[in-house]
Amino acid sequence: MEAAALFLHFKENLATVVGILNSGLQTGTMPYNTSIPLEVNLLADVLRLHGLDFSSDTPGAKRVEDFQQWYLQNEAQVNDVVHHVLEDKKAYMRTATGVVLQKEMLYRRLEYFKETAHTLEVMAAQQQLHSPKHFNYPYLNA
Repeated sequence: MEAAALFLHFKENLATVVGILNSGLQTGTMPYNTSIPLEVNLLADVLRLHGLDFSSDTPGAKRVEDFQQWYLQNEAQVNDVVHHVLEDKKAYMRTATGVVLQKEMLYRRLEYFKETAHTLEVMAAQQQLHSPKHFNYPYLNA
């Protein structure tokens, strides 16, 4: 999917992720408590390069709620920065593992939130339909 189209749905995807995580969906076997804070931090790193400062010490997947609140308060500025980054094909940023294009880093974050929203929607639909559990992990049910 085109990066601009991913960003067009970013606000909706963010709301979907936050809403479903707050709905009581069983996500204990999923890596969201690790992956969501990492992805939020990586997205914040891109925005920080352009003067927008988001930080949160909230542990686990709940960090996405903090980011959503911050995003809604700074939506116009974030939209301007994202538009600028998507238009600039040569801007790069240093990371712990090397140098990457800002556009690529942003694109991957937008793609992550799209995929996470979709996965959570499918999981929520399965739970609503009372689909049987495919795997029983006794250590999780203790």
